[in-house]
Amino acid sequence: MQSVFSPDSKVMQALSRVFDLMVLNCLFLLCCLPVVTVGPASAAMYTVCFRLGTDREEGVVRPFFRAFRENLRQGVIAWLLFLLFFAMGLLDLLLLSQHSGGLSLLRIPVLVLLFLGVLVYGYVFPLLSQFENKLLPTFKNAMLLSIAYLPRSIAIGILNLLPLALLVLNTYLFLQISVLWLFLYYAASAYLIARMLKPVFTPL
Repeated sequence: MQSVFSPDSKVMQALSRVFDLMVLNCLFLLCCLPVVTVGPASAAMYTVCFRLGTDREEGVVRPFFRAFRENLRQGVIAWLLFLLFFAMGLLDLLLLSQHSGGLSLLRIPVLVLLFLGVLVYGYVFPLLSQFENKLLPTFKNAMLLSIAYLPRSIAIGILNLLPLALLVLNTYLFLQISVLWLFLYYAASAYLIARMLKPVFTPL
């Protein structure tokens, strides 16, 4: 039993990683409260997740807030651009749903654009967390990478959309497992996404 509770045992290392992710999840949600800061909070969360388990790992709290400050301006702008894009896309779908005939077919290109937006969203904040670049090249790189690694991009999009999709499709279930969203999901999904993107980012 002593080996199980040893700090070097796999069980204790796994529990320590879960605890780190729980702290990170709480920090992320706390910094998302002003809403406009979701972008820098996301970039900061990815910064920590990419470093976990590497020789660059240095805890959670300090690296998170340092990365939050570093990505504040670009993160806010990127997030507001995404909000505007998705709001316009959903509004277009709502308006087009009230029409029939040929005009309703315009929903198809709108849905395609929204799909591409979800894919690009999955790369922008991880890219901001790992590379110093201006926003336009970051969005361009996110678009290229999301298409080049399409199956991986779709998996990332599913992880990002799962809470929102569940909230819309089954609000009762969403509320039943609210403890998951509050204490683990967002950091855990970011950790998985970071593992998925490491082979993509390493050559860059």
